[in-house]
Amino acid sequence: MQLWIDDTQLETDDSLEAAFEIARKHAEELGRLIIDIQADGQPIDDTLLDAPPTDAAGITELRLTTTDPSTFLIETIHSAKEALELTREDQATAAEQIRMGELEPAIESLKAVLEGWHAVRDVVGQAGALAELDIDALEITDAKGQTTTGAQCVEALSKTLAEVRSCLKKSDWASLGDAIEYDLEDQANLWNALLDTMIAVISTKG
Repeated sequence: MQLWIDDTQLETDDSLEAAFEIARKHAEELGRLIIDIQADGQPIDDTLLDAPPTDAAGITELRLTTTDPSTFLIETIHSAKEALELTREDQATAAEQIRMGELEPAIESLKAVLEGWHAVRDVVGQAGALAELDIDALEITDAKGQTTTGAQCVEALSKTLAEVRSCLKKSDWASLGDAIEYDLEDQANLWNALLDTMIAVISTKG
């Protein structure tokens, strides 16, 4: 089995488990992050990643692509900013649907809102861990010039989402509409500033 990492061929025996370990050490020594693994020109099966065998698993060529960790993290956070913008649009749609009494469509829009926030929170947590950032300790200045911390951002969003779910459970549509239109919009502004702060800090570290 041939093992390539970017444009470099590495020596390995016919063991997928050994190949992954060799590639991991190579990337680590170079300060690089593995972002793609191709087996004979196709994305490798997840089962082989989860439990790599001690043989070649029928693979003749294994190619891994790496990137600079800071570049990867910044691109990922920019993607989260785009996802947050889409979530804001879903929030505006849900609030308008509630005002118009279109409750079933509003609930569908709200599902997209909650999924969007879940994805953004995941990115913040994962990117923070990879960048070895203490998210809670980050100092954030929002668009209004107000300063807060990462911990306060996380806590405020959790409270707002809990309020949204509570209103939905009680079918309190007026309060739900206000929470989406005003409270979640404030959170979107705050978390956009949090993402910008993460990008700035990672850029400095990189």
